[in-house]
Amino acid sequence: MEFNATFLVTIISFIVFVYLMNRVLYVPIQKIVAEREDFVDSNLSAAESNNIKAKELSDNREQKILTARNDARNVYIESLNGYKKQKDEFIHNAQEEVKNELNQAYEGLEKLSNETKEGLKGKMTDLANDIVEKMLGYRSEVPYFDNEKVDRILYH
Repeated sequence: MEFNATFLVTIISFIVFVYLMNRVLYVPIQKIVAEREDFVDSNLSAAESNNIKAKELSDNREQKILTARNDARNVYIESLNGYKKQKDEFIHNAQEEVKNELNQAYEGLEKLSNETKEGLKGKMTDLANDIVEKMLGYRSEVPYFDNEKVDRILYH
């Protein structure tokens, strides 16, 4: 292998070509690639930051929804308990009113029963005297008429 001037010119021209290509083409491309990497990295970190903020907002929203549901449930339960209490009071009042009306009706029936029994007692005496009059032919009071037995029969 021979080394001559063409070989030396070829090497020098190759070195000049590499130097020019490096200055004209590779350095600007490397600069653009570096800028693009920086841009992508900054956008990626911004996206991660936004993703974290979005997760925090979502968690916050879920917590607020859960709190609102619990508050609504508590209000519903309180309202339901209030309505149950009102219903129980209404039923209790109605039962008391019915009980009072029943007691009054029982008292009225007892009074009517006693009046009827007293009327029957007097009529039994009259009936006994009428039977004696029919049998004997004249009016006479029934001797030994036992009012206590009549009371026991009527009142027990």
